[in-house]
Amino acid sequence: MTITRDLYAARNLDFAPVLELDYSGAELPLTGATASMQVRLYAGAPDAPLAEDVDVTFSDAPHETDPALRTLTVEPKIVKATLAALPTGLNKPEVGEADRYEYEIKLTYSDEAQDLLWAGGFYLEPGVDRT
Repeated sequence: MTITRDLYAARNLDFAPVLELDYSGAELPLTGATASMQVRLYAGAPDAPLAEDVDVTFSDAPHETDPALRTLTVEPKIVKATLAALPTGLNKPEVGEADRYEYEIKLTYSDEAQDLLWAGGFYLEPGVDRT
């Protein structure tokens, strides 16, 4: 069920996208489940993530137009202070270009089983306004 998708953020703004995943079948067993997001320098990087949301807001509902589908909505958040503090220049971007990291969003069920929902590049733009 993993979606590969690049995400974009700016150092001078909070990161708070709304991501939706449409799926077929029975409703996911979300009672007691948690969702989390980690941003790392590269996939599989050791030690603590550079940024994370360990309590991602999520919900599951019937699809708006297709009764055969359901929609899982996930809303990760990373505050701008955390984004501004991420290391820069490590992937040698040109001046004004984005720094590239990797992210994963996982859903952990009450029985500790996990689904990797989204993964891909996390591009951090420098932003224009430094305040």
